[in-house]
Amino acid sequence: MTPDETTDVLVIQAQEGDKNAFNQLVSLHYDKVYGQALRMTKSEEDAKDVAQLTWVKVWKKLSSFRGDSAFTSWLYRITTFTALDLIRKRNNSRESASEQEFLENAANNEASPVASPEQVRNLERKELQSRIEDALAKLPEKLSTALQLREIEGLTYEEIATELQVKTGTVMSRLFNARKTIQKHLADLVS
Repeated sequence: MTPDETTDVLVIQAQEGDKNAFNQLVSLHYDKVYGQALRMTKSEEDAKDVAQLTWVKVWKKLSSFRGDSAFTSWLYRITTFTALDLIRKRNNSRESASEQEFLENAANNEASPVASPEQVRNLERKELQSRIEDALAKLPEKLSTALQLREIEGLTYEEIATELQVKTGTVMSRLFNARKTIQKHLADLVS
């Protein structure tokens, strides 16, 4: 039995409530989830948190997995969004702390009440990140998964084709369409 076939059997068993099958899924795919989380968060602690949260979400949402895409594609998507949520929360808490410092300094007349260039850049980055995340969320799952595997995971076209069980040309088409769609969503930023 191939790893994909093993995964498919374990998914069905886990969907039926078999916790042992779910534990086997975790064992089979934990390193991939952790690796993706580590690449995104660049922190071992955060990657462990993301991996743990991902598997909790997978367990809770497993009944909604219909097999329209490969389980690993679905798993990568959950991992990616979980990592993005953690990164966003981490960045928001850092920005809140620097905004609070700025306000305290302004209240003490130690700083100008006008935002610093760094704060303006942070707000612009935050807005851009939010717009990109919104555009990604609007993509169909097939396009989003292909784009995440290429841009976040760094997989080659051939590796993505193998992972998604499609032809390399299909991967290229999905990536092209995903990028075009995101460009349309962000067109006003370039105009």
